[in-house]
Amino acid sequence: MKKSTLFAALLAMLTCTAFASQKRKVLILGLDGVRSDALQQATTPHIDSLIAGGFYTYDSWCLGITVSGPSWSTIFTGVWYPKHGVTDNSFAGSNYNQYPYFPKRAKELLPNINAVQIVDWSPMSDQVYNEGYDQKIVRTTNDLAAMLAATQVQLQNPNLDVLNLHVDNIDAAGHASGFSPSNAAYMSAIQSVDTWVGQVMAALRARPNYANEDWLVFVITDHGGLGTSHGGNSNEERHIWWIATGENVQHKQITAVDPGSYNMATNPVDTNLLKKAPTQSDIAVTALHHLIYSTGIRPDDKSTTQGAAWNLDGKSWLDSIMVPTVDTTTTPPPTPSAVPNVNANFDVKIYPNPATNLITLWFDPMGKPVSYAVTNAVGQVVKEMTQVSMQEKLNIDLGSQPAGNYFITVIAGDRKTVKQVVLTK
Repeated sequence: MKKSTLFAALLAMLTCTAFASQKRKVLILGLDGVRSDALQQATTPHIDSLIAGGFYTYDSWCLGITVSGPSWSTIFTGVWYPKHGVTDNSFAGSNYNQYPYFPKRAKELLPNINAVQIVDWSPMSDQVYNEGYDQKIVRTTNDLAAMLAATQVQLQNPNLDVLNLHVDNIDAAGHASGFSPSNAAYMSAIQSVDTWVGQVMAALRARPNYANEDWLVFVITDHGGLGTSHGGNSNEERHIWWIATGENVQHKQITAVDPGSYNMATNPVDTNLLKKAPTQSDIAVTALHHLIYSTGIRPDDKSTTQGAAWNLDGKSWLDSIMVPTVDTTTTPPPTPSAVPNVNANFDVKIYPNPATNLITLWFDPMGKPVSYAVTNAVGQVVKEMTQVSMQEKLNIDLGSQPAGNYFITVIAGDRKTVKQVVLTK
């Protein structure tokens, strides 16, 4: 009996080790069919409290087909329908083997990540594969109590790393009587789901180790609606929203104009507008970036082997979302006049600073090849690269270097500048 008990304890210990949890975690609350203008007019105290302390936009856009199948596929894969292949709610023609859901991507680098999906619209579970979920749970459609109960159970699991949720109540109300802020039934459904959002957030914060975890929470929708339907290209259907919240998320609103659509010949995608617009495909990429941050890999950086292989359409907002840390005790960087041949008009932003490993430099190379050199406080070059191809972001991994002050010289064409970064360990 003692041997049996000892074996069981050892097995339990090994199981816990095999599925050891990580600090960075993601929760996604998917609210189907919520128009941006309706959310802004509805009485939603719980969602409003997330907005009050979070990173949010009322100006996200559906650049694809305003139907749940293709829209949620974009949200969870980080690519638009020409890549993931889903064009309707049958999920026929899906290309998830090449473009899987973001938990699958995370597990390519961190295989012990534990991911769970809970939905109340069965096609999202029954007809989708290659998601990387350890468990897929389907609850009764439009039963918020059942969804909450299943969610509370999963949030009690200390090893949970990713939880994706979906509720259909608001979309059902829109189909029944109209997607409109003037429709009382539709607005009531939004308000009921707001209560559910508050209950889910309470369950999340009740986790025993919540204070030591770094949760990035998204509250999002897939499309709006017009009349009692959706699937068209009107602003009422395409103009949506999303919210990011968490203990380490800064408060900021992002506004953007319509960048166009992959589904509209009369309104094609404007790539310049797309760079600044918060869209559906950004959710998976930002969530993935948060989960794999320790690897130093940016999922949207196609200049890297991993980024090129994944070929994602979305961009990561993680650097903008997270609260920047500032160490006021370090020596300020030298003025441009103190360094020879520096062009003071070459604007380069660096984040985070101070940093622990990976840093990102933001600037426009103006189509020129980029070179950089990193020197330590005694003038030794510790890292350098030439002929780097980039667009807006340059990532430099200094994780192998000791704590201290470093200077980064950046050259783009005939422009040159020097930035200081502080490494802390």
